[in-house]
Amino acid sequence: MGVLPVDVVVIAVYLILILLIGVYFSRFMKNSKDFFIGGNLIPWWAAGISLYMTSFSAWMFTGAASFAYNTGWFGVLYFLVQPLGFYIGFQLSAERWRRTRVTSPVEYVQTRFNKSTQLLLSILLSLSLIYWPAHHLASLSKICAPTLFPDSAFAIDAMIVVFGIIVVFYTLSGGLWAVCVTDVVQFLILFAVCSVLVVVCFTAGEVGSVFDFARKVPPLEFHHVIRDKTVYTHWYLIGFFASKVFGNAVGDKAQRFYSVKDEKAARKVGWMAFALFMSGPILFGVPPLVGRILWPDISLLPHFGQIGKPDENVYIAVVLRYMPAGVIGLFLSAMMAASMSALDSVWNTVSSILSVDIYKNILNPQASDRQILRIGRLLILVLAAIAIAMALTIIHSSYGIFTFSNIFFGLTGVPIAVPLLLGILSKAMSRWSAMSSILAGTLMASVARFLLGLSLGPQYLLTIAVTLFFIYTSLPLARLYRRSPGVLYGAACGFAVLLAAGFISFNDRGGLDWPFFFSWLRGSIPLLSAPFWAVLSALGFGALLSGFARLSAVEIDRAQPELTAFFTKLETPIDLQNEVLKGRKEVSVFPMVGAVSMGFAALTLLILLAPEARSKIGVNIGISAVLFFIGLVFLLAGWQQNRQHGSEF
Repeated sequence: MGVLPVDVVVIAVYLILILLIGVYFSRFMKNSKDFFIGGNLIPWWAAGISLYMTSFSAWMFTGAASFAYNTGWFGVLYFLVQPLGFYIGFQLSAERWRRTRVTSPVEYVQTRFNKSTQLLLSILLSLSLIYWPAHHLASLSKICAPTLFPDSAFAIDAMIVVFGIIVVFYTLSGGLWAVCVTDVVQFLILFAVCSVLVVVCFTAGEVGSVFDFARKVPPLEFHHVIRDKTVYTHWYLIGFFASKVFGNAVGDKAQRFYSVKDEKAARKVGWMAFALFMSGPILFGVPPLVGRILWPDISLLPHFGQIGKPDENVYIAVVLRYMPAGVIGLFLSAMMAASMSALDSVWNTVSSILSVDIYKNILNPQASDRQILRIGRLLILVLAAIAIAMALTIIHSSYGIFTFSNIFFGLTGVPIAVPLLLGILSKAMSRWSAMSSILAGTLMASVARFLLGLSLGPQYLLTIAVTLFFIYTSLPLARLYRRSPGVLYGAACGFAVLLAAGFISFNDRGGLDWPFFFSWLRGSIPLLSAPFWAVLSALGFGALLSGFARLSAVEIDRAQPELTAFFTKLETPIDLQNEVLKGRKEVSVFPMVGAVSMGFAALTLLILLAPEARSKIGVNIGISAVLFFIGLVFLLAGWQQNRQHGSEF
């Protein structure tokens, strides 16, 4: 197994094309709005595909593939749970995100909540999102380096640095337009290759029919312990589902909803992404299970046996086994570019938050549009340096990429996502409820992880429950404080006592139970032991409850006109002609995508000119046929659109 010179040529051609697309769309970057949200003219189908593509990149072929390899059918259920959670999230929020009329996912927070909350959310969401480029860099390098340079001990580290530098130049050029269009191109290649790969897995004769495959995979189990001792049970699937209701509808995902022309297009974005998510169990769940049947111990493969956590390379191992030379390069290059766009997408979002919500709205309200654009691009350089350093840390961590990302999302993503989404959905929140719920949720996530020793599923659920509690009790407690502050303080103390008792009674770690607690009270054990942290954490929750009830009580009536205006805006449909088009024509990218798809269909056949690429001609023909058909559909759609409406291109 391995790559050949023809694969390297294909990779080079592909990456050059992707960079040219980014440079081409730089002509649309006339102002910061064009850079951050594409001037609200991103086609819904492109935004939907882009939303889908930003959700996995190379990570789907490393961390998630490893999870499916190690857990079998449980991993396939994991791929199914994500779209179900996303479905609820986009149904609730897609239309409202578009009607916020924002250029960053926290821009609305100052009006809905207050300036302090906007600052906190801007910082926390930026810190949370900063992780994901590092995550994508680590995943991409982990899967590509051993394949391209199997005998190099430093290939992964070097590739992290090189890819990071390349993406900096790519990100600074085309803005969100380049992100979305390149995401579409990458999706077409990956969809074609992965679809044909699944078919070839069952026609090659090694795993048998679909029914033989189902029998060979170990039966479904709901308890798994991965190498780093992280436990995955049915509670993980439930918690993951609940987290995806919120997590896939905020941040850089929300950006796709408000970058299209109107709320109807935003709903189509959600439906497009949902349909693509539903393909996950087949396209990304089946090949790792094929790998499990072929190689019960993948570390015995010479190609991957010398690297750490070789099971994270099971997907590429299946590709190398069944795909011919040249097509392997096509797959690797599309995966590289997909990861690059995932980095680009997050950096574009974080840059918009820092430059619009912090620099313009707080530090320099008089900043010109040119200054905002300049600051946004400068911030991308800083974000790139941070991502490279974090990626190197992830690669050398004892945790696998899958578990590392889940831990990070549980500690930071969940507490931020819940109030950020509910802020545009619910009026039953005080202006301080977002800040209190974020702090309480982050504290609970940390307590659940480090003090109670809970696995990821219960951690997600407990964090969401506490976050929702602080959100929806904010107004009642504020009113209680106004009537009787003493009663409110008593309720906060009672809440702290109940939490402390719950921490001591229900946990999965040693050294935290009632006998140990009473020994701590008597001074028989060290002061700074588990009971101390349980009591201190509970008191922290009580202080948050009472402190923010007091703050909320002050503002119950103060900003009602502003809140009324905000929710009135969310009920007001987008005026397409006056708010978006303003005399401009819609931008059509059907012809470009169609031409690129047909170009790669031809490239897939041209690969056969290399003698070493002719081992599995049927694969080339199949991929070429899929790409040609898709390209033809796009060209016809572009012709029809231009004939009816005309467009700018």
